[in-house]
Amino acid sequence: MRLHRHSLSNVLVVGGTDIQRLDVARAFHRASPVRGGPFVAVDCAQDHATVWRALQLWLGSDEPPAANPLAECECGTLFLDSIELLPQESQRLLLALTRRLELAWEGAASPRGPLRLAAGNADDLAEAVEQRRFSAALFDSLDKIRVGLRRVPWRGAA
Repeated sequence: MRLHRHSLSNVLVVGGTDIQRLDVARAFHRASPVRGGPFVAVDCAQDHATVWRALQLWLGSDEPPAANPLAECECGTLFLDSIELLPQESQRLLLALTRRLELAWEGAASPRGPLRLAAGNADDLAEAVEQRRFSAALFDSLDKIRVGLRRVPWRGAA
């Protein structure tokens, strides 16, 4: 993390448990230039409609920022867990947001404050990309800093 503490590059956390992925994303937030801002975590498996609406608003709505259900993460970090479960349309919108953030990091004018994007998934996304369930372009955009956690075996009731 020390190598990336001055960066706003996207972070991809794969493997581990949802709590472990959340902890890693929080650690990156605390070490980043946006550490003074909020940390917002969203489980894409449960809240994909919220993510979709927020992305629509970020990418060109005339509605005020307060109408965005995730606006509080501006000038902070947005962590999207279970990213593989986002529908294709939401993946396209998220890719557009990542491209807009990249332009902002390169010095282009940005109407909003800085935002660090972190994503998590229980499984490596390479298989989902191969099977076309997950956007290859989005994977490439998210996979700037990758943290791999050891996969925790599932323990069902005996």
